[in-house]
Amino acid sequence: MSLRWKIFLFLLAFSLVPMLVVSTVHRQETRNLGSAIIGQIRLGLSDIVAHEITQTARDHALVLARSKSALEFLVEVAAGQTAQALSRRDAALAAALPERPGRPLAGEDGLENDRAAVSVFVPNGTPDAAAREGLEAMRAVFPVFRDAAGQFSEIFSLVGVVLASGPWVLSPGQAALPGDFDARGLAWYQAAEKAFAAGQSGCLWSGPAPDPVTGRMVFTVSRALSGPDGTFAGAAFAQAPLAQALQEGEISSQWSSAMRTYLASVLVHPETGKKALRVWAGPEADAGLSRDILSGAERPEAGPWLQSDDEPRYAAFLERMTAEPSGATVMSFAGQECFWAYATPVEDMQFVLVLPSKVVAPYAEEARKEVQEASGMALATAGAASVLVLLAVALGAFFGSKAVTNPLAEVMRAWERVAAGDFSARLRFKTRDERAALARAFNETMPKLADHMRLRESLELAKQVQQNLLPKGPPSLPGLDVAGINLSCDETGGDYFDHFPIRRGGAAELAVVIGDVTGHGVPSALLMATGRSLLRAAGQQASGSDEAPPPWRRITVANRLLAEDVGDSGRFMTLLWVEIDPATGRLCWVRAGHDPAFVVAPGRDGAVEHLGPGLPLGIVPDFVYQEQQAVLSPGECLLMGTDGIWEARDASGRMYGKTRFLDVARRHATEPAAAIRDAVLADLVAFKGGLPLEDDVTLVVVRRSGPA
Repeated sequence: MSLRWKIFLFLLAFSLVPMLVVSTVHRQETRNLGSAIIGQIRLGLSDIVAHEITQTARDHALVLARSKSALEFLVEVAAGQTAQALSRRDAALAAALPERPGRPLAGEDGLENDRAAVSVFVPNGTPDAAAREGLEAMRAVFPVFRDAAGQFSEIFSLVGVVLASGPWVLSPGQAALPGDFDARGLAWYQAAEKAFAAGQSGCLWSGPAPDPVTGRMVFTVSRALSGPDGTFAGAAFAQAPLAQALQEGEISSQWSSAMRTYLASVLVHPETGKKALRVWAGPEADAGLSRDILSGAERPEAGPWLQSDDEPRYAAFLERMTAEPSGATVMSFAGQECFWAYATPVEDMQFVLVLPSKVVAPYAEEARKEVQEASGMALATAGAASVLVLLAVALGAFFGSKAVTNPLAEVMRAWERVAAGDFSARLRFKTRDERAALARAFNETMPKLADHMRLRESLELAKQVQQNLLPKGPPSLPGLDVAGINLSCDETGGDYFDHFPIRRGGAAELAVVIGDVTGHGVPSALLMATGRSLLRAAGQQASGSDEAPPPWRRITVANRLLAEDVGDSGRFMTLLWVEIDPATGRLCWVRAGHDPAFVVAPGRDGAVEHLGPGLPLGIVPDFVYQEQQAVLSPGECLLMGTDGIWEARDASGRMYGKTRFLDVARRHATEPAAAIRDAVLADLVAFKGGLPLEDDVTLVVVRRSGPA
C-alpha cells in the first residue's frame, strides 16, 4: 500500500472517534509529522552548508599556498642575485652608493614609485670596507625589488637582504631605524645562519611574529647566502602580512556578514594545559597581541584564543585538524550554535571559518508555523458538525496526502535518475515552504555534481595522456643500465623525465633529461607537456641532420620559446640535461635551476655533486646556458631526481633528506639500475609510513657497467 493511501485511511479512521479524541490525536500527529519534516530538511541543509563552507576554506587555503610558493621564488631570486654580485665586487658601482647609514634610495635603478622605493642601512660600527663591499653587492637586487613591486605587491609587505658584514637593504623604502638596531639579531636571520651551518639549503619559514618595521603580524621566509669562499654571507627575506590573507570581504559576500575568518594554530593553552586554537589573524587578533618590535624577541607574548564551550566537540575538532587537511563540524561559539570549517594552507597553520547556524534556521521556523496554522484550521472545521467534519476530513485527507506525497515521489524519481547517471534531473514542484528550499538545493547541486564527474573523467584522460609522454622502457646501449620512474601526487603532475639515444660524433650516446614544473596538478602537467615538446622541437630546429645539436643550444632555444609563452605567468620549469658516452663514460650536462646530479660508487663514502650555473626555463628568454663535463667511471651510478624525494616528510614533519637518499643508493650501487631505483622508493614509502605524497616524485638511475 502506498504512503498516500496509508495517510488517507489513518485520518479517516480517527475522524469517527469523538471530537476530543480526534482533535487531540490529530494535533499530536500533525506536530510529529511537522517535526520530522523540519528535522530532515534542517539536517539536509546543514550537510550542504557544512560541505560548501569547507570547500570555501579549501579554495582560500589553496590561494594562500600559491602565495607561499611565489614568496619562496622571490626570496630565491634575491638570494641568487646577491650571491652572484658578491663574487663580482664591481667597485665602480660602490662609488655611486651612499656612505651614511639609514639613507633611503628612492628612485634608484628605475624604482620611481613609493612601493618600489629602496632603503639601505649600515649599522653603527660597521667597517667602511665591509659597508662598501656589501652595498655594492646589494645593488644587484634592486631590479628584483622593482619586479616584485609590480608582480607580488599584494602578497608581501617587506622584502630585503641582510649581509653578515652588517649592511642591509629593504623594499619598500622605510625611514631610518635607530643606529643601534641590527637586523642580524632577528630570529629569522639567526635561523637562516644555523640552517646554513647545518648544510641545509632552501627557504625557511618563521612566525607569525611582529614585523620590526611596521609592527604588523607577519610570516617571514628567509634564504641563506653563500659567499665567494663558501661561507655564510647573509640572508634574503620577505614578509607576508597575516591579516591580508583572510580576504574577509570576499568570503562574507559569498555567505553572510556574520561569517568570521581566522588564521590560527593548534597550541597548548598556558592556563588550561589543553590544546586550543591560537589566533594569529582575525577580528579579535590585533587587540590581543603585544609586540616587542625592536628588541629582537619577535614573538607575541599574549594573544586571543578561538574556543568553544562544547569541550568534547572542540577537542575532537582539534584532533581532526592535526590528522586531516580540511574538515567541518557544528558546535557553539560566543553562546550560539555555529558551523566551523577549516583548511590547512601551510604546515601548522589553519584557515578557519565560523558561520552561525541561524543562517538556515528561518526555513525551519517557517515550516513550524505553517504546520501549526494548518492544524488549527482543521480543528475549527471539525467542531462545526460531525458529518461536515467527516466529509471535510475525507476530502482533506485525500487531497492533502496527494500534496504531501507527490513532491516526495517526485524527489524519489529524481534521485533514481541521478543514481542511473542522469544529472539533468530537476525538481519542478513549487511551494512556499521547506519543500521549495529542498528543490532549490537539489537543483543547485546537480550541475555541480555533473561538473565534478566531468572533471574526474577529464583528469583521468589527462593522466593517461601524460603517462604516454613518459618513456615506455630504458634504451638499449651497451655499457649503460638505465631505470626511471615518475609518481604524481595528484591525478596529473609537473615532473618529467626522458632517456633516449642520440648521435654525437658519429656514435650513439645516451641523453637523459629530468624536469620539475612549479606546483603540481593539471596546470603543471600542461606546462610539463609544453616543455617536453619544445625540447624535442629545439633539437630539430638546431640541426637538420641526424647529429644531435649541442645541449647548451637545445636548452637555450627551448628556454626562449617557453619564456615567450609563460614569461608573464610566474610559472617556470627546472631542468637537468645529461649526455653520456657509453664507450668512454664522458658526461656532458646543462643545468637549468634543477637540483644537481649525484654520482655514487660501492665502497666509496659520500657522493659527487655535478653542479653548474643556469636559471630555470621560462624566466629570462635570452639567457644562454653553459655545458659542464666530467667522467662516469665503470661501476659508478648517476642519480637524477626531483625534490619530491628528499623534501618528503613523515607524520612528525621530519624531512627525508638527501643524505638518506644517497645512503640507500650507495648501499645498492652494485645492483642493476632498476634495483637501485626500487630500493630508494621502498625506503621512501617506509619513511612516509602510509602518508600520501606531498609532491611529485621522479627518479632516474644510470649505472655504467664494469668494476668500480
